[in-house]
Amino acid sequence: MAKKLIVACGSGVATSTTIAEKIKSKFENDGIDYPVEAVDYKSIMNELPSSSIYVYIAQPDQEVLDYAEQLNIPVFPGIPFLTGMGMETVYEQIVAETEK
Repeated sequence: MAKKLIVACGSGVATSTTIAEKIKSKFENDGIDYPVEAVDYKSIMNELPSSSIYVYIAQPDQEVLDYAEQLNIPVFPGIPFLTGMGMETVYEQIVAETEK
């Protein structure tokens, strides 16, 4: 499986890019070499097979969650990276996934 974290929002531009950059920065500060990419939600079903971690902005459809589970891809909320509330907990869980 490809090692890549994807962050998906409606357009793949504004919110997902902001969160992807925040995660990249935290990875760099922690010495973690792991690709992070912002994508648009419309392409999520095509992006998941080449990913290993999925961070969402808006709650994904059940079909997307089922597909991620089928592919054994952990799914995390991205909103904590915008609000700061619960960010460290989610980040620690993501870091644990990068080490697998």
